[in-house]
Amino acid sequence: MRSPFPRPFSRFHAAVLLVPAIALVIHACGGDHSQPTAPILLGARSSASKVLLTVNASGSTAGGTITSSRGGISCTFTVSGGVLSKSGKCAQEYKTGTSLTLTATPTGTGVTASWTEGCTGVAEGVSSCQVTMDVPRTVNAVFAQPATSFPLKISGGAGGSGKVTSSPAGISCTITSGAAAATGCTANFGTGASVTLTATAAAGSYLKAWAGAGCDATGTGKGGGAGSCAVKMSAAQNVIVSFDPTSPIAGAGEWSAPITWPVLAIHAALLPNGHVLTWGQRNGQPAIWTPPATVGSSGTFVSTTEPADLFCSGHTFLPDGRVLVAGGHSGTVGLGIRNSAIFDFATNSFTSGPLMANGRWYPTNTALASGEVVTMSGGDTAQQENLIPEVYQANGTWRELSTASLYLPYYPMAFVAPAGNVFVAGPSQTTYFLDPTGTGHWTAGPSSLFGVRDYGSAVMYDVGKIFMVGGGAPTATAEVIDINAGSGAWRSVASMAVPRRQSNATILADGKVLVTGGTNATGFNNPPSSTAVLAAELWDPATEQWKTLARMSHYRLYHSAALMLQDGRVLSVGSGGPAATGLTDDLTAEIFTPPYLFNADGTLATRPTITAAPSSVTYNQGFTVQMSAPTSVSKVTWISLGSVTHSYNENQRVMRLNFTASGTSAIAVTAPARAALAPPGYYLLFILDSRGVPSVAKIVRIG
Repeated sequence: MRSPFPRPFSRFHAAVLLVPAIALVIHACGGDHSQPTAPILLGARSSASKVLLTVNASGSTAGGTITSSRGGISCTFTVSGGVLSKSGKCAQEYKTGTSLTLTATPTGTGVTASWTEGCTGVAEGVSSCQVTMDVPRTVNAVFAQPATSFPLKISGGAGGSGKVTSSPAGISCTITSGAAAATGCTANFGTGASVTLTATAAAGSYLKAWAGAGCDATGTGKGGGAGSCAVKMSAAQNVIVSFDPTSPIAGAGEWSAPITWPVLAIHAALLPNGHVLTWGQRNGQPAIWTPPATVGSSGTFVSTTEPADLFCSGHTFLPDGRVLVAGGHSGTVGLGIRNSAIFDFATNSFTSGPLMANGRWYPTNTALASGEVVTMSGGDTAQQENLIPEVYQANGTWRELSTASLYLPYYPMAFVAPAGNVFVAGPSQTTYFLDPTGTGHWTAGPSSLFGVRDYGSAVMYDVGKIFMVGGGAPTATAEVIDINAGSGAWRSVASMAVPRRQSNATILADGKVLVTGGTNATGFNNPPSSTAVLAAELWDPATEQWKTLARMSHYRLYHSAALMLQDGRVLSVGSGGPAATGLTDDLTAEIFTPPYLFNADGTLATRPTITAAPSSVTYNQGFTVQMSAPTSVSKVTWISLGSVTHSYNENQRVMRLNFTASGTSAIAVTAPARAALAPPGYYLLFILDSRGVPSVAKIVRIG
């Protein structure tokens, strides 16, 4: 549980702080960590408590050192006669709220195997572990001798059947309906060995894809009955072999074969022209993808340059459809930059925006009803959380909310509420409402039920209604809240079939919520404990129940992204940077065709077609949507363009628009009534027929 105490001041901001209205008993190494009930306002800063950080290397078979970016920790571990000992400074007290990075460096012939305990934040490199000192913490790194052999594991993806064998012998793995057998699917091979895997599909299935250990790029036979791939055993390797049925399973949807992506897509945005902007770390240029006109093609790419390292930034849309990017990467974990940048879809280019007052790394951008954008949280230029929100104004300048100083975790899950203020729903259990006018003001919101949902997902699935799922340890739980009447209260809904963190929740054209990817393993960035996470899951707001759908062929874990395309399908892309143990950075994407695009027999459904609709509307305006043929329309949905990174879509909301029939091939639709319900910008307008089959969306601007 995260401490209710606000973080210490960032730089020199004199500000009003929120603290819980409960009795606090301060101890030498921490404080009362119960959740706040209601806030009280203090005009002066309280003295900060301290909490203890301890580092260990339990389980190590080799020596190494652990040091801290903030001083105090410089601990040396040695192994002699099988006994581990440590010396130096291995424990240190830090002020509550301090954020720091630990670095593990092997000595002698040792290598760093993993961080096994205590990392609370991002791991942008295998030697780094970020720690937020909100409670006393113990962090453990394991140093190991170079391995003489490594395990090779075969897992099944998709939903078909087949067999995988190896040369040299060791692997003889049967995959049935996407599930690998309990035996024959894992073997050890000598360090440096080259192992050739051969996959053969069973009757009624075909070889759809290879994933992991470089096989996604070099595997052959994809799309046929058999194929092979050579794996170099330079580390533990995990290869997913996807056999898929020759006919889609009715009601489950279908994943495409992977397509090659030119950059590790950590950030993604659906542009007002239907194209997709993606970027990642500075070792690859941002790429803009034009989806294919026909299913089965890969589409086309163009690249562009970025004016700063926009990795780990926040981003959402301005009213004119340009993408506002705030912050990014300085080269040091947790140390943000002051840069902003603006991407123009008309020119496929970035330009530099104005500098912010302080740095941001892992912030959230939220489009406001005013047409402005508020940026919250993120690591600042002192490698601490930035406490002061800033608003990007219509005149192209930043305004600090100097009286709204408050600690928020990285990438807060924020939504414009029907009242026009901003509701921060997570990932912390404590929630808040922000008034972004003037110099800003916070009030406390209701505590959520599960606890901290770091790397969970949240969406606004109806006006003023928020759905939050996954994250944490991980968990399969989900909960909802209705803030239409003001504060509201959280309540639990049905859980997913699989616990997940680092998954993505995506609103579909019919308003249902698709959850894809993630890991079901504990720890920050560990590979899944089973291939169950390959299956997508669908949450229906009407019943608040889940349905398990088709399986993708690649693990989509840390630094993956998913968003809905203009045609109602879902793009799932990326994973890695760094990759989980036994996996590699994933330069591919898969496209999911949801069940609503299929007939009951698995054939593609005929879709309603919008032939004419306005390109822009005003609030509460009535307008006409023309269709190519008489259509019985059951629903009209209005969905924001996606802008997603780190498991959270910073611009995701849906509402159902009122409509009436207007002749046999047209409907009269009423636009959203006001900006608090749909902040100014571009939206996807879908019509759904009586079977629930959606059209390709018309992209419409409002405001």
